[in-house]
Amino acid sequence: MSSHLICRFSMLRSALLLLIPALSAIPSRANQSQPALEAATVYQQLQNPQVLEKSFHLENMVLKRDRVTVTFTNGVVYLPAPVAGKVRSAVFIGSGKFQSAPPPVNFEQENVRRMLKADDVESDFKTAVLRFTDETADEFGKAGFLQGGAAASPAVEHLAAELEPRLLKETGTNISARQLESILDRESPGVFLIQLDGGKRGRFSYVFDPQAHIPVTSFGINAGEKGIIFAYDDVAFSNDVWMAFEAEEDYVRGRSLYSDAYNLADTQRCVLELDLTEPKKVLGEIAKLDMVSRVEGLRAIFFSVGERLGIRDDERRKKQLYLLSANLSGGAALTFFQEPWEGGFTVVLPKAMAVGEKFSLSLALKGEFMMESPNYLEDTYFPRSSEAWYPRHGYLPRCPFDISMVHRKKDRVVSIGELVREGPAPNTKDSVLTEFRMEQPVVLATFAVGPYEIHKDIAKEDDGKQLPLEFYSMPGIRKAIKEDFILAEMSNSVRYFSKLFGEYPYPLFRGVYHPFNYGQGFPTTIMIPGTDYSDYKTFSFIAHETSHQWWGDMVLWRSYRDQWLSEGFADYSGMLYVQLRDKTHSEKELIEQAREVLKAPPRTLTGIGSGRLVDVGPLVMGYRLESRETRGAYSALIYKKGALVLRMMHFLFTDPATGDGRPFFDLMSDFVKRYKDGMASTEQFFAVANEHVKATPLAQRHGYTDLNWFYRQWVAQTYLPSYQLSYHIENEPGGAFSLKGEITQTGLPEGENWFMPIPLVFHFPGGKVSRATIGVHGAKTLVKLALPARPEKVELDPELWILSEKTSTVKR
Repeated sequence: MSSHLICRFSMLRSALLLLIPALSAIPSRANQSQPALEAATVYQQLQNPQVLEKSFHLENMVLKRDRVTVTFTNGVVYLPAPVAGKVRSAVFIGSGKFQSAPPPVNFEQENVRRMLKADDVESDFKTAVLRFTDETADEFGKAGFLQGGAAASPAVEHLAAELEPRLLKETGTNISARQLESILDRESPGVFLIQLDGGKRGRFSYVFDPQAHIPVTSFGINAGEKGIIFAYDDVAFSNDVWMAFEAEEDYVRGRSLYSDAYNLADTQRCVLELDLTEPKKVLGEIAKLDMVSRVEGLRAIFFSVGERLGIRDDERRKKQLYLLSANLSGGAALTFFQEPWEGGFTVVLPKAMAVGEKFSLSLALKGEFMMESPNYLEDTYFPRSSEAWYPRHGYLPRCPFDISMVHRKKDRVVSIGELVREGPAPNTKDSVLTEFRMEQPVVLATFAVGPYEIHKDIAKEDDGKQLPLEFYSMPGIRKAIKEDFILAEMSNSVRYFSKLFGEYPYPLFRGVYHPFNYGQGFPTTIMIPGTDYSDYKTFSFIAHETSHQWWGDMVLWRSYRDQWLSEGFADYSGMLYVQLRDKTHSEKELIEQAREVLKAPPRTLTGIGSGRLVDVGPLVMGYRLESRETRGAYSALIYKKGALVLRMMHFLFTDPATGDGRPFFDLMSDFVKRYKDGMASTEQFFAVANEHVKATPLAQRHGYTDLNWFYRQWVAQTYLPSYQLSYHIENEPGGAFSLKGEITQTGLPEGENWFMPIPLVFHFPGGKVSRATIGVHGAKTLVKLALPARPEKVELDPELWILSEKTSTVKR
């Protein structure tokens, strides 16, 4: 090991000791892991590209990486010495142009227009810093004119040196570790990153990662996108993603692989041993992961941890979980790399693993990762990120969990799964060891520690089955909580959804009090605040979190584009439960509120934006709906519009003559059955729906055999039409009557042949009610209906089944 590398690790250790006083016993990383010379040397050389060896003058040199074209109009590119046989970085100073057209995807095209007020991503630039493991250096050498003698200026070396720490802070990406992974795992083609500055767009970056690792680990973009163009916003402390796209050949083929197809290994079991004896700040953790290689020649593998910690107040740097040691199950110490600000770490295996070869890792981590409840509930603690507190490879991997926690006697801890042990911790007199086990493979786990009191009940099914219920509450002296009420609502909602969506699959159902203004639904365990006031908002809230046992836990969204399958479905589940539970308020009240939210303008960094939230983008943009220009769009669309879209499907599956909606719940339970303990995409959900919809009365009446039209209109597009029925009643021979008129459909682009069945309700003398459904096509649909009597009132969709800007009825 070189003396320079030892110095670097020693400096890193000193920085960590300043950031994490509680970790004063952290040994030197050089001594800790005894890293192999090959990986350590390569990593060191990748981290220090400022020693520039050659330079080439470039004129109108074009570098194309997938759908991006970078033209180096006039200037000099500086190249350092080769690393592992090839040049891996470059710095350009001069003038150039960047250009990329969006992919053939409407929501990506609209996103560019919204973010940049342009149809393409175009900009000039004066500087460019590049990191790569592909053939970029060879292309520079072939296109440029070699310059001799002139050493790189301090400005060039500064550009080269500042890229990596900037990326670490702003994105959590360790580009040297990503390059090392690419080199050791022999990726082909390699990864490419360029950061440009000095032009009209300011500083921005482009990554093309054929293995999709950076889009997933640093941006949560996991639907198969390999390219991403982004810029850091130092006011919002976040990155704006201007464009994300799959490879050009994927669009030509018409299909692509999801990003998890490029995972390097699968996790077969996750055993977590937590040290919570000083819970005010410090989380100590040993993660034992049983894994199996998915690729031939696996050497380096990246794990995410703490990636959700923010930039503001240096949270990701100061509060991160830092890796102290990495070992194979046999005890062999492993090389690992982790930098301050990084959203994870990279472990180097001692030999290349074959496809299907199994290995087990033991990873020791520690950091100021815990947060305390507000003052009135002090001594109650939670991980700073409830989803990113343990190491994971890939996007939300599913596996069984064993979670054991050593904690103070005065505390009680809780996690997911069944409590399998609670007693004195070995080799200590003052600590307790508590263990939870989740044998079914799940994707999310969390924990809490504090002075909890356990309240229990039994949810009794009609068939005699009994489900144990638990609620971890606060002592009454700290917080007065109506535990019986919460347990009763948990019982009501879990039994209700078991009948609607399929049998609850876990051995118990648990609630845990946490004093925040949101809830979360983990397998077996929901985290909820003091929701014990008997009103429709409470009923909806508890039901929403309970339904996540189905939507998000049993069936996980396939990618970020499918998040509405979790949150939208859960929000509609809450609406259904309110309809059952609250007689003074109705589901309709929640529907009206959701519709109003969609019509509100988005918020921006400087105030209120223009337009409506519903216009920001389609459901299939997932969390990317939220940006500096469109704050509030994610919750409005994924939660509220997602719920209302599912409700429209409920209407399409309901028999209008009888009001029987059982076919809708047959669809939902079939969907759960098919994808239980797995993940599903929006397309897969609609494939199941298409099988079921053919037999419904509305499909047979209006002549459609699938719901592809519905998906295109309501899921993949953003329009919000308005409907108006204009009519009059005519006397017919023999004392009969008829309704004649038209339904107009506005708020759609010209030529859009939008189709939607719309319910009509007739109120006759004596309190009699009759219903009909009109298939509305395009801008205007003529209506003529025979009636048995003159109606007192005619209403168009009075129960708000169909999402609209406005629905009205005008009698002429």
